[in-house]
Amino acid sequence: MINFGVIKQNIKLKNDKQMAWNLFNKKDKEEAPDNSLEEKIKESLKKSKNDKQEAEREIAKIKTWAADAIIDVYADFFPNANLTYYRQQYHTDALAKYSEYKELHGSKITPEMYEKCEKIVNGYMNQISLRESKMKLYDKLVTEYTKTQQKLDAVKRQSERGDKMKSHADRLKELDNDTSDLAESMTDSMQLEDISKEMAYKEEYFKQLDQLNSQFSDDSNYNNAISYKNEIDKMLSDLD
Repeated sequence: MINFGVIKQNIKLKNDKQMAWNLFNKKDKEEAPDNSLEEKIKESLKKSKNDKQEAEREIAKIKTWAADAIIDVYADFFPNANLTYYRQQYHTDALAKYSEYKELHGSKITPEMYEKCEKIVNGYMNQISLRESKMKLYDKLVTEYTKTQQKLDAVKRQSERGDKMKSHADRLKELDNDTSDLAESMTDSMQLEDISKEMAYKEEYFKQLDQLNSQFSDDSNYNNAISYKNEIDKMLSDLD
């Protein structure tokens, strides 16, 4: 008697396994889901690295602006501060010595100028602190995306090995209706699904960053940088 239940099950198992193998079929690169996933990982990894570099550049620029503000306000106490060569020398440690300058010369300038310099320098320092938190976040994202890429590479290697064994598995199935090889192919599919979910979760961080950029885009509000940094730090804690 023909067992239609067994036949139906075998057809489904064969189709499921074939679908798993197709995920890594190099002849169908345009249609293979893993290629899209791999591109997403590469793009996200590249974006994280680029954003970190951009934050580094911004920090260097803001430090220069802060030093300029200090030297402008305390110019009378910097010999030859009006000359480019000497001004560049003072730039080196103007921020580090800011407290010292205030203590020595703060009482010699007008209270209004003193307060204005304080507000500006503190505002710049808040911006620097914000970007330092961003750099930490981008560092973590680089680490996370690198791990995700390694997971995908491992799944692909595993699938390639399974591909090589396909002919042997098919022979065994013909001989004794053995379906034990299904476990490997289904494992590949589940691992890919896990990686896809992992990527979707990580992509939320970029979306959150975009939202925060819009929310705290008003540079005239010096407290924005502090609030923004606090949100970034929450994201960092979430990644720990």
